[in-house]
Order: sequence, then structure tokens, then C-alpha cells
Amino acid sequence: MNIETEFLKFKGKKTVFPHNKDYVVIYEALKAKFDTEVHPEVKTKILEIEKEGYYNDHGVDHIKMVIERVSRIIEQTNPTFKHEKGKFHISPYELFILLVAINLHDTGHLIASRADHAKAGKYLLAKFDSGNLLSTAEKAIIGNIAQAHGGKADPIGKLDHIMHLSHENVRPQFLAALLRLGDELAEDETRASNFLLQIGALEKTSIIFHLYSAGLNSVSLDGNEISLVFYLTDKYLQTSYSKKTSKGNQKQYLINEVYERTQKTLLESLYCARFLPQSCRFTKVKVKINFLKEENNGNFMNPIGYELKENGYPTLEYADIHKNCESLLDGNSKIDGKYVANLIKKSKSKKNEKSI
Repeated sequence: MNIETEFLKFKGKKTVFPHNKDYVVIYEALKAKFDTEVHPEVKTKILEIEKEGYYNDHGVDHIKMVIERVSRIIEQTNPTFKHEKGKFHISPYELFILLVAINLHDTGHLIASRADHAKAGKYLLAKFDSGNLLSTAEKAIIGNIAQAHGGKADPIGKLDHIMHLSHENVRPQFLAALLRLGDELAEDETRASNFLLQIGALEKTSIIFHLYSAGLNSVSLDGNEISLVFYLTDKYLQTSYSKKTSKGNQKQYLINEVYERTQKTLLESLYCARFLPQSCRFTKVKVKINFLKEENNGNFMNPIGYELKENGYPTLEYADIHKNCESLLDGNSKIDGKYVANLIKKSKSKKNEKSI
């Protein structure tokens, strides 16, 4: 199943969309502009800022891959795109919102840094849709969903669970979780610049990220498991590579990068699982790494495999509940025992004053 293919089947069927508008025609118009005017520019811009590191393909092929990965996630629910009793339903209108958000999610690279690119996409959509094919509300919601694909400050949790948009029910958290997890899983050897790797033409701080993609041969989803299969050659396992981090440039071996990135995949999966149906909540990442000789592709050591899953006693980010729950604050004051005691004392004092 491919969600874009399924969506395009609704062309001419205006009655399934709000206001009897043909949203397939609108999507085709927007998609054509994205593919010819925006995504190629994003790819060019990425090449300009490659020295910051962590940049592999962000063009049209990446969008196709995200759509494919999101399709695999949704497929786990055995969905229907029209209301059928007892089946998980995704409306054609929600598919439209999701597909436009997928096309939008990386466009912020054109005008912002990597750290801020997710937020910048909303600004670009407002400028991009100069013909007002989308309503102001649609632009806002699509922008919010696309923006939530990055960041650690619970961006999906800040969206509505369900809302009314154009008189239809739309689930922003669900759609944003699909996009974010699909983007996280949109990695494999096709996303790496393999020829540039071979001729040594990549920025030093970007090499390790392309090597990670080049080594990832297979991504599969089964039940609640994500399976990742890597093939790494001795040519790239003998040295460490420069990697730009928040603490400055550091050296990293490729095998250690695989360990770090697969742990990140688990964290993203667990985060997105909060907002996804039970059937597509992924709680385990299974990894297999094959080690090959460059000269003949034979094994130079036995493959290794490992499983990543949530374990141990759960912890909260802060021990102080007032840092975890802003609703337990009255301005800068904590609503704690002392606060409540003082409130009661003041209330009794006022009552005594009135009785006098």
C-alpha cells in the first residue's frame, strides 16, 4: 500500500472532501510546485551548508521515501479510507493534510539553520501557496504538523488530539507522529551519496552520516518491532570520523555511530507510540550488523545482533513535580503544602475580619 497512490484514487470524487472541493487536484498542483521549485532548491541548499554535517539526501527521493515509510506504518492498522464498521479509518482529507505536511517538512532548510528548519516551514508554506489553494486554517495545521517532525520539547504533545477543520474531524497528533516516525525511518543505502563517498568528495564532518545510510540495507516493520540490517565494510571501520556535535567536533567510529543512531530510532519510536494506534506502536528495535571485506565482500568476522527496548524502572525528567507539571504553578509560586496552608490561613483571616 502507498498512501499517495490511495489518495490519488479519490480524484473527481468531490463528495468525500470538505466543501465538495477536489483536493486531489489541489494536491497535484502543490506537488508539482514542490517537485520543480522547492525540493531541488532544498537539495542545492543542503550542498551549500554540508560542512555543518549530517546532511544526506533531502530532495524529491527523500519525500518519496518518507511517504513509503509512512505507508508501511499505516499498513499495520489495516486501514480503510472510507467509514467501515470495526476498521481503522483514515479520511481522504487527513491523507491530504498528511501528504502536504510530508512535502513541507524539510523545506525550512532554505531559509533557516538545521536547528530551526522545522519551524521555518510554516513561513514558507504561507509564501509558497500564493494562489491560496489552501485556507488559512489548513496552512496553520499543516505547518504545525510538519514542524513537529523535529525537536525534543514534546512538539507532538502540544498539538490537538482531535480538532474540527473545514467541518471535518482531523487528528493532528496522529498525523504528526506518522510523519515524524516515517522521517526517522527514511534511511537506507539509497539516501547516501555513494559516488561522492568513493571519490572522497564529501565534507569531513558529513562522511559518517553518509556511511551510516550507505550501510543500512534493510528497514522492515513487523508487529511492534523495527528491524534494521546493516552491511559494513572493513574499509570504513578502521578509522574514526569527524562529527559535529553540540560540544564541538568529535571523533566517532562508524560502529559507534550505528549504536547511537539505532538507540535514537528506539527513542523516536517510543515517543511517537504515544500518539499512534496500538497496532502501529513500535516498542523494540532489532539490529543485525554484517561485517564484510572490501576486496571480496566476504565476512571478516561473524555478524552481531542486538535488541533495543524500553527496560528498567521508568524515570521522570525532573524529581520536582512542579517542573514536570506547569499546571501546579501559580505564576512563579509552587502550589505545594505551604502554598495551600497560606491560602487557608488567608481565607480564615478574611472570614474573621468580616465577622468583626
